[in-house]
Order: sequence, then structure tokens, then C-alpha cells
Amino acid sequence: MTEADYLRYLAAFNARDYAALERFFADDFVLENAGFAVRGKPAFREFYAFFHEYCREEVEFREFFPGRQGFVANVVITFTGLKDLTQQELDQRGYPGMTPVPVGVSVPVEFYIHYLLDDAGLVRHIKGAVWVPQA
Repeated sequence: MTEADYLRYLAAFNARDYAALERFFADDFVLENAGFAVRGKPAFREFYAFFHEYCREEVEFREFFPGRQGFVANVVITFTGLKDLTQQELDQRGYPGMTPVPVGVSVPVEFYIHYLLDDAGLVRHIKGAVWVPQA
């Protein structure tokens, strides 16, 4: 995947165009995030149908670092609370590492996201790391 491809991927994500987004994924891809894993396209759609009902995500591109088996992207994701969501509901759904964002509040978070690609150039694994600035 090139940087130009990744920018198309982000445009699809920001537009909530899941069908376009899934064209970048292997059927059995894995998204690891906040202590849980989403496995495969159906689980991906289910997770984001739930999460985006409660929280809007807007991804701002910073940098692209190509590698031998994939790439790392530096992005800032702004999470904006849309509906009330409790930690209890997140825990019950299997997302205990996530934190609810209060309605009307926007929280920008910087990430370095590692994307591993399969032999066909499709994303097979995604894992993010949060950048924690010094106080």
C-alpha cells in the first residue's frame, strides 16, 4: 500500500464508507485496539456500527512510514461523543480498554498505527499505539 492508497483509505474511513474501506482488508484481517481484537470484515462492521453510533472519529493524517511487510502511519484521531455511553456497556460488549467520550466533548489523540500486509497487498493486521506526550 502506498501513501496515496492510505490517503484514500482514510478518506473512506472519515466518510464512513465501510464498503470502500473493506476493499483494503484481507477477509480475515485483525484489528487490535485497547485490549481487544476485531477479527474479520463482519466483526469490523459490527464494531464500527456500534461505536460510531456513540462516537464520531475524524482521522487527520500526519506521516507515512513504509516498511518491508507493511507500514506505520502517524495520525491524530479526534473522538467526539454523540450519545451517552457507559464504561459498563463497553465492558459488557468486550471493549474494556476503551473509554467513553462524553456527549459534545472532542478529544484528539495521536496514534502510531502499524499495518501489516498480506502477499496481495491487503491489510491483514492493524495495531495502534497511543502517543503520550511528556507532561
